[in-house]
Amino acid sequence: MVDPSVHAVVVNWNGRELLRPCLRTLLASRYSNLKVSVVDNASTDGSRDLVKEEFPGVRLITNEENEGFAAGANRGLERARAAGGDYVLLMNNDTEIDADAVASLVEAARDNPRAAFVGPMIYYHDRPDVIWSAGGSVSFWSGGVRHVGIREHDRGQFDSVRGVDYVTACAVLVALEPLNEIGLMDVGYFMYNEDTDWCVRATERGYAVLVAPRAKVWHKVSMSSGGGLTAYKVYHRFLSTFRFFKRHARPYHWIGILPATAARAVAFVVGELLRGRPENAAAIFRGAGDSIRGRRAR
Repeated sequence: MVDPSVHAVVVNWNGRELLRPCLRTLLASRYSNLKVSVVDNASTDGSRDLVKEEFPGVRLITNEENEGFAAGANRGLERARAAGGDYVLLMNNDTEIDADAVASLVEAARDNPRAAFVGPMIYYHDRPDVIWSAGGSVSFWSGGVRHVGIREHDRGQFDSVRGVDYVTACAVLVALEPLNEIGLMDVGYFMYNEDTDWCVRATERGYAVLVAPRAKVWHKVSMSSGGGLTAYKVYHRFLSTFRFFKRHARPYHWIGILPATAARAVAFVVGELLRGRPENAAAIFRGAGDSIRGRRAR
């Protein structure tokens, strides 16, 4: 029996040196029916030349401006649907994947016909046994969105396929058929929480969101936003989180969301000022102001 077709789509923006190891691990996959594409968001660092010269078997899809992760991913999803694929494996350029991960993700999806998204176990690249994400959870009472298992050593505590609130689009297997009902990612997020929104929209329509722990991916965390905690990251995370809860929270949830968010923001600002990082503290205020005014990410 022929394995279901999987189109791997790597979204890239000025990640030339990250892209090389990502593509090498994808092309080393032991899954038999896998095609690989790169969606390049107007890179200026030679990323496109790298793909053409070193990976001639990889399809290159080019955008003439950086429209953000969601828009880039959507282009890859649309191409895969037009080609009649079964699944898309979305990956960030700052990830590396185990050779058997694709097969494990597909197995979990086939065993659960209502699965729209199946995520792998994702580890820190520089601490390969420490979990970055084993799926994610959303609290509509506190306005919290967090990765399950983050910074825990893997002791087998997440050793079975299970449902979660969301999986990160840093690396996720997407079943293409449900997208006719769920739709593509919301490009209004630009970065962060577009995957959380996507997964919640799926569960609202009766689909499952799963983590398959035998599938393993390693992530060079926050490279697209400059590495570590930056003002750019702080601003976009606040803006996107507010957008998510504005869309999905019920009116009564805001009784808890507003004070909890304010308390976290105050604690963050004080902490960043004490650490000598006023630019990060200022980013919170810019994110809050743009959220209130309904501005899109900038």
